Amino acid sequence: MRESDAIHRRGGLAATHELLADGATSHRLTAAVRSGTIVRVRQGWYGLPHADEPLTAAVRVGGRATATTAARALGLASMPDGLIHVRVDAHAARLRDPHDAKRRLGPRADVCVHWRSGGSGSRHRLAAVEAIVDMADCQPPERVVAAADSAIRLGLATRTAWARGIADQPHRLRRLLEEVDPRSESYLESIARFRLRRLGMRPRVQVEIPRVGRVDLLVGRVVVELDGWEFHRDREAFERDRERDAECVRAGLIPLRFTSRQLLRRWAWMRSVIRDALAS
Repeated sequence: MRESDAIHRRGGLAATHELLADGATSHRLTAAVRSGTIVRVRQGWYGLPHADEPLTAAVRVGGRATATTAARALGLASMPDGLIHVRVDAHAARLRDPHDAKRRLGPRADVCVHWRSGGSGSRHRLAAVEAIVDMADCQPPERVVAAADSAIRLGLATRTAWARGIADQPHRLRRLLEEVDPRSESYLESIARFRLRRLGMRPRVQVEIPRVGRVDLLVGRVVVELDGWEFHRDREAFERDRERDAECVRAGLIPLRFTSRQLLRRWAWMRSVIRDALAS
């Protein structure tokens, strides 16, 4: 087996001892690095030239990708924060710069080290539940819940595993993190649901309404729809959304449609609109 094939089979990154077990030799690994078919990530690790850069950077630091870095690699709903999140053993030493294995890791604004031993998953990435639990150290609870929603929805975690994962969190934080609901089908839905619950509302998720179909959130008689990250919609989608809104009105509901920007950057205005609609 070629060295690049062996690394690809292991997810784009592989430890030296794993490659040696696959039949590689030190001479062949050196030759593959010189030819550019593989790269030496750090001592004891090799990768493909175009492997996932955040995962490669985490391994180069000396640990495993966790928190938002692992969440995005797993395809979970998350908001990029521009950081490389690495879990390292509590007594780890010789941490390296994420972009240059020859330099020791100094104070960097783009690396967040999570000092915590153990953890399941692969040798270069934490499993879903543990990665999301690490998010609780550095992310707002709403983002952690959104990632947990998607992990359960995608079958990468269970409610039971999530409950075990957050069992050691402080009581107040644990109560917030327990509010997972895998019926939310997007990051935006999870964030909106979480925030509305903090206001004392009880939004229902993905409710089926006759002649309308499923709506993102139903708060009392107010339908809250969240348009995704895209800015350009095709004509059929535009027409369909207006028809759904009209059918909501015919059913005695108040349709409200918000964009991702309004949810994430104009929340005070958005919540006041929802409150006024409920009061009316």
